[in-house]
Amino acid sequence: MTAVPALDMTGISKTFPGVRALDGVDFDCRAGEVHAICGENGAGKSTLMKILGGSYRPDVGEVRLNGRLMHLTHPRQAADAGISIIHQELSLLPYRTVAENIFMGRELARFGLLDRRQMHKRAAELLRRVGADIDPEAQVSTLSIAMQQLVEIAKALLLDARILVMDEPTAALDDRDARNLLSLIRGLKEEGVAIVYISHRMPEVTAIADRVTVLKDGQKIWTRARYAAPIPEIIRAMVGRDLKDFYPKRPSSGPGKVLLSVEDGANAALRDISFDVRAGEIVGVAGLEDSGKAHLAQALVGDEPFSVGVMRVNGRPMSIHSPRQATRAGIGYLPGDRKRDALALRQSVRDNALLTLRSMAGLFSRPQSGVLSPAAIDNRLRDMDVRAADFGQEIQTLSGGNQQKAIIVRWLAQASDVLVFVEPTRGIDIAAKAAIYQVMRAFAEAGRGIVVVSSDMPELIGIADRILVMHRGRIAGELPRGAREEDVMRLSLGIAEPEPREAFA
Repeated sequence: MTAVPALDMTGISKTFPGVRALDGVDFDCRAGEVHAICGENGAGKSTLMKILGGSYRPDVGEVRLNGRLMHLTHPRQAADAGISIIHQELSLLPYRTVAENIFMGRELARFGLLDRRQMHKRAAELLRRVGADIDPEAQVSTLSIAMQQLVEIAKALLLDARILVMDEPTAALDDRDARNLLSLIRGLKEEGVAIVYISHRMPEVTAIADRVTVLKDGQKIWTRARYAAPIPEIIRAMVGRDLKDFYPKRPSSGPGKVLLSVEDGANAALRDISFDVRAGEIVGVAGLEDSGKAHLAQALVGDEPFSVGVMRVNGRPMSIHSPRQATRAGIGYLPGDRKRDALALRQSVRDNALLTLRSMAGLFSRPQSGVLSPAAIDNRLRDMDVRAADFGQEIQTLSGGNQQKAIIVRWLAQASDVLVFVEPTRGIDIAAKAAIYQVMRAFAEAGRGIVVVSSDMPELIGIADRILVMHRGRIAGELPRGAREEDVMRLSLGIAEPEPREAFA
């Protein structure tokens, strides 16, 4: 006799104005199983999970938990039923402590007062369980996006859920933290938790999932056991074609002149930073979460300026102490947390793409003409395949991948000489990643340079012409394109001697 699934969703359909988000989708997950859902942005993954989480009601279809028909109409009702969802877009309160966020809505009380001591103790236990060295009394706004992701996971574990949905849980994590999380998932699986795992990182899917379901355009394409779902077939089902040239071909000619250089740069988080970026090349920056790689990006764009050393742009010494100065010097910046640092969520897609051009325009510039015209920026958005019903709609209504592409359009329109990208494809689907990689390579081949900071090691190895590996605030070594993941990790952990680097030019 077949066991009743912990979760069984049958015939789920959902329509929004002008869009059929789900069309008769069936999905189930057994206790002690990891069932992965794969699909492009807009495939219906998030809508299906929002129905499970009580945020949306299906137009048609049924949701059963352990065989019992459920009518989930509110997220609290879903949580009380044993469902916990870790969303890709974080939902933490930035000016509350970590412990307060973990217990939000489920605070512990003693004699009618908040039991902060017990909340602190329990929060510390949960954080240790996910492998996070975080002070429960730290304010969330002081944490990196990766640390916030671990807090979200700890928050979900508090509920002792029997059905756990993880939407891109490793998107902001470095390789070490991602492996720790996968180990945690295996432990939860052994405890009988049913885990729905959504990710665009295909090696993780095939490493952790027992079954894989592919959605496309709101419909289920197939569900297969992991051994019957090799990565090329998953990708083909997702995008409707093979992605033979996932990473762009290496440029046939060598790099050109030096566009950006740093000599002996240092600040409170960095030391002994010396490297250059040449025309036509993409320089990757790898390292663990605490390696200083994010601080390097912020130093280059004036967010955390170098306090010593020399930084040159096109051969001229520059003292850059703000992102605005960096923009004027020809350096663009795509931050790792797009919602917090890059988007005006209630403004339109078009206005977000024009944000930098407008802020840097001269006093007598005509706001509706030339590069500032709606028609010009709309053409760029279409070229980047930003998918929106209308570029006048609020950007917060777009998927994460389309939001990210709109930010890239902003800097392409600005025509910067050097772009500094932090986690440029975090939470973006396979096809969109390939498109963005092609755009990055085209930008470099047009005589410009890119610095890309990423926690996605295959991404760096595939896209970068060379990789700087950071450890404890300094560059531990430099590796050529196509380096092995083992070489990057050894330098990241500080257990390998740096390779001899070319003399600084």
